Amino acid sequence: MQIHVARNSTQLGVFAPEEIVAGLSSGRFHASDLAWCDGMPAWTPLGDWSEFRGAGVPPSPGAAIADAPAVSMIPWEQGKSLSSFFATVKVAIVNPASLSTGRFAFGDWLIFCYVALAISLPFQAVRLAFAPDPGRSAAEFLQGFPSPAIQATADQMLKAPPAPMGVTIASTIGGLAFAPLFYAFFALLHWVGQRIFRIQVSVERTAAATLLATGGLILLMAPFQLLAFNFGAQMVISSVFFIPALVVYFRCFGAATGVSPWKQFGISNFVWFVLCCCCCALPGILFWGAAVNR
Repeated sequence: MQIHVARNSTQLGVFAPEEIVAGLSSGRFHASDLAWCDGMPAWTPLGDWSEFRGAGVPPSPGAAIADAPAVSMIPWEQGKSLSSFFATVKVAIVNPASLSTGRFAFGDWLIFCYVALAISLPFQAVRLAFAPDPGRSAAEFLQGFPSPAIQATADQMLKAPPAPMGVTIASTIGGLAFAPLFYAFFALLHWVGQRIFRIQVSVERTAAATLLATGGLILLMAPFQLLAFNFGAQMVISSVFFIPALVVYFRCFGAATGVSPWKQFGISNFVWFVLCCCCCALPGILFWGAAVNR
């Protein structure tokens, strides 16, 4: 078993239990130092670990850290800056376990998501400059298929007039401005899914964790905007990175909410399945029934 140890928001390293026992006896480690190992929902003071009571360490006066830890090891919660933003993205990818110490105030992570979108703006601008009409690139890609039906669809797409540049720019900026609020709305639906499966995570923490994980993905995927001029290349790259992106997202989201990434992945699939049934299948069935009875 490998145990992560931290003190005053600073990681001390990863140690074996024997090293920690020796460190507690020598004074290298303190009973108030926070520790975490794989499978734990939150960081806990070493003094509260039963494994180390034999080293003569008294229990810490505080209880185990759960939803509102006293010390956050997330750089973004220690100070708002570009350096802390990038450091947080690195932590979310390399050491997501540190996210369990976060306070996760909604406003902090709403700003985080907007910063990620702002960093993606130059890539969006390049895309608009070189590929203002992504539909045309998709149509040219579809023309390569031997199916007459697909080629007919591609021809219709090529004949359609492109949207005015002003409308395209306005819709892009508007989408970026409201995107974090949409993410927060879907986080609310995910929270409902958690409640259905009897998982107790607050609405605020669920929404903040969603904004954190989504903001990190926005930053990582921003360069792919430059592939908009080539629909085929965009499809290939997206297919290659789809599973790694899911892994990064749910490891981050799971650590931030203190829930297994696999459970959160399952809940997300359940929520989207219900949404598809309610928003797509049910209206389709009602429309078909009305048409048959007419």
